[in-house]
Amino acid sequence: PFEADFFGDLGGHSLLAARFVSAVRTVPALAAITLQDVYNGRTLRAMSETLIARTGGAGAAAAIHDLSFEPPPLSRRFLCGLAQAIVLPFVIALATAQWLGIFVTYLLITGGELGFFAEMAVLLLVYIGLNAATALIAIAVKWLVLGRTRPGRYPLWGTYYFRWWLTQRLTPLVHVKWLQGSPMIRIYLRLLGAKVGEDALISDIEIGAPDLVSIGRGASLGGRLTLANAEVVGNELVIGRITIGDDVAIGTSCVVGYDTRIEDHAELADLTTVPSGTVVGRAEAWDGSPGRKVGMADVADLQPAPEVSARRRAAFFAIYAVLLAAIPAVGLLPIFPAFYIFDQISDSLATMTDVDYHWYLPLLTWPTAMLMTAGTVGLIAGIRWLVLPRLKAGSYSIHSGVYLRKWAVALAAEVTLETLSSLFATVYMRAWYRLMGAGMGQGAEISTNLAGRYDLAEVGPRNFIADEVVYGEEEVRRGVMELHPVRTGARVFVGNDAVVPPGAIIPDDVLIGIKSKPPANDRMAPGETWFGSPPIKLPVRQKVDLGQAQTFEPGIWPRLRRGIFEAFTSSFSPMLFITFAILAIDFIFYPAILAGDWSGLAVGFVATSVVIAVLQTLVVIAVKWLLMGRYEPGMHPMWSWWAMRTEAVAVMYWGLAGKVLLEHLMGTPFLPWVLRLFGTRTGEGVCMLATDITEFDCVTIGDFASVNRMSALQTHLYEDRVMKVGRVEVGRGVSVGAFATVLYDTKVGDYAQLRPLTIVMKGESIPANSRWEGAPAVPVVHQAAAE
Repeated sequence: PFEADFFGDLGGHSLLAARFVSAVRTVPALAAITLQDVYNGRTLRAMSETLIARTGGAGAAAAIHDLSFEPPPLSRRFLCGLAQAIVLPFVIALATAQWLGIFVTYLLITGGELGFFAEMAVLLLVYIGLNAATALIAIAVKWLVLGRTRPGRYPLWGTYYFRWWLTQRLTPLVHVKWLQGSPMIRIYLRLLGAKVGEDALISDIEIGAPDLVSIGRGASLGGRLTLANAEVVGNELVIGRITIGDDVAIGTSCVVGYDTRIEDHAELADLTTVPSGTVVGRAEAWDGSPGRKVGMADVADLQPAPEVSARRRAAFFAIYAVLLAAIPAVGLLPIFPAFYIFDQISDSLATMTDVDYHWYLPLLTWPTAMLMTAGTVGLIAGIRWLVLPRLKAGSYSIHSGVYLRKWAVALAAEVTLETLSSLFATVYMRAWYRLMGAGMGQGAEISTNLAGRYDLAEVGPRNFIADEVVYGEEEVRRGVMELHPVRTGARVFVGNDAVVPPGAIIPDDVLIGIKSKPPANDRMAPGETWFGSPPIKLPVRQKVDLGQAQTFEPGIWPRLRRGIFEAFTSSFSPMLFITFAILAIDFIFYPAILAGDWSGLAVGFVATSVVIAVLQTLVVIAVKWLLMGRYEPGMHPMWSWWAMRTEAVAVMYWGLAGKVLLEHLMGTPFLPWVLRLFGTRTGEGVCMLATDITEFDCVTIGDFASVNRMSALQTHLYEDRVMKVGRVEVGRGVSVGAFATVLYDTKVGDYAQLRPLTIVMKGESIPANSRWEGAPAVPVVHQAAAE
């Protein structure tokens, strides 16, 4: 039995491997065993030899520590919560102003003396003004409340934590995704106190403490970068510095911990972590989670940055400024035809009934929302074909017209996603992307943003491209953008937050796991499963076949049913926004304006913003219980009525409740309370800086646990087009790091610590009082940095 192959002779697969490892970890001396030991060793003898070689036979000492801590006192948590409750109405009102202010302006100016084009100009100017004002308020409050952030360890729920939290809740008022890839993001980060060198190219970025970040000249930072220099660990908020040198290249979806330094010319591959306290040496190349040196960067072979005149730089800067003002405002244009239809329907119904239209308002606002969504699709498609009719693979200077036009189309897509986000994971996403010029195979499912790269993206038939996948994102280095096509074969599955690099060609029936990346093209063969960073091939995985009719080959009736159902559910969120906006205007704002009661208008706006946010969240809670009841573990095919309903709930939770209220409640005692209304079991003193939960009733979070930004407690996977749902149990005092994921059928033991970008595999158990990192998770070996 010691020589039997776990997969070949014993019939094991990925889920059984995780359960085997979890069972072995219950023996303290073997607590450091990992899934990689099973995949690489495959026999008991090889696994044991690997474990002894790595730990020196001191398995328990290598993995287990006393990580318990004194829980924060209730009085401190109460006072912090009280202070947060006082400022939250103003935070919510500022966020609400960016959309409610537009509806107020539109309904106040229409039907007056202004002509159509004058009305449109006023609306666009008001929108520009609202965004600029809220951004300036967010920056000003940061300096007034927090000043320059100080590195250190601070008590959770203490005064400094409150001040840091408030600045973190206001900075999202600035739409960083709109600024990415432009010179404006450098200016914004400098206004927050960051040191940013000239010609640094920064994409979508998440930062815990911006003024403790230094980014060198000519650095290239890829999309979805998390600079986790402020994290909640145990009973403390830990804040540290991050220094990124000149000409550093950081790939997509990387995470950099606090107290780290990345020296000049270093390179980080996609999905790489730099653990806290680490120094990445000059020109070193790092890869993986946990990150490790894999070689040296070929700096000498890199081309020098193209020479650009000062006049051209100034001209491009001015164009970026104009586009950042104009494109978000242009995204409002679908409001005009939508509300024209609203007025026509309202007038027609008024001739047929004397009933006040407020009693049947959804009958008016639902068609309005559908038209606004359709108009937005048409608008973004028009912008795409007008601005960038053809995008070819190749190399382009970031000061070229191609880069600028590609950036403008990506900005337009990002802006309109405020309206179109509810289309993700629906049957209409496929049609929209075809309209945008992407190659979409028959029956393909996609739920991610292609950001202007439509010509270069080809998604094969019956694919499933999950949420937040980065699909063929361009590489930028030394002022040059590299674009390459991406293609997938038939029935390919790409999991949440995975990175498919430019130039990737993925064969038929390949599965790329969550937060994973494929290997080089010549290493992949049809039917293989790849997981992790760097990717490892899983010899055998658990497969489920519930029939082609409800997975890959649905009939006419399921397609029709889903199309009708998703037409209503995808427009539900904008319908609710419009409904509440009209009620607020008619009964609160308009009377105050007629009476000239400006102070009453201000107070009414703040109160109404909170009431609308709470009511919208309560509606989503009601929809969850009416459509789904209590979630239980199980398996459901993608085209089943169950799967359609739960997708609708997930879209509403994220796009409605999440945006209007839950994101503002992150880091407060109130978010766990609200999640309990959805069915999540949350203990005392839980600190949640993330909201990524779907099957709520399947999640249990123990007392005094912390869940950091961008992390997910993921209770389902959609492999083989079958939705597999299981439970996630996070123990007392657990710390889940930034951008980490805990998959279903898992248990994280008390006081365990999961470092950033750690993945706990389905069926896996993490021992209590242990530190883990990596994808898949391995025991922490960077002990000095962890202490």
